[in-house]
Amino acid sequence: MPFQYTLANLLAANDGAVAVLFLDDSGEVVDLACADHSPYQMKVLGAYIGIYLRQLTTVLEKAALGPPKLLHIEKDRLHLFASSLPDGYYLLLVQERPALIARCQDALERARDEIAREIFAQP
Repeated sequence: MPFQYTLANLLAANDGAVAVLFLDDSGEVVDLACADHSPYQMKVLGAYIGIYLRQLTTVLEKAALGPPKLLHIEKDRLHLFASSLPDGYYLLLVQERPALIARCQDALERARDEIAREIFAQP
């Protein structure tokens, strides 16, 4: 898969990154790169975040606001950064605390753009 390199690079380029997940429109993990937790744990996390993103997207679209571009969830030990891709797909970066938020968001957006070009043929 052409985006595996992008996932691995995003994981390696961010100190404290735990995982990078590529989620489909149903919230299932298409692929992932893990550094710390097990792939199973990250798939479970991805499934729950996918449910949340679908619900949030539905609410925003009903309000005519469009899908979320970037979502940041801060937990006690983790930061979760989700960036939307075409066709309801998402890219999720899981980062340990403390995180360099602006740097993570920038790296996630660059990876998002790369995957959009590779898979969805968008400029």
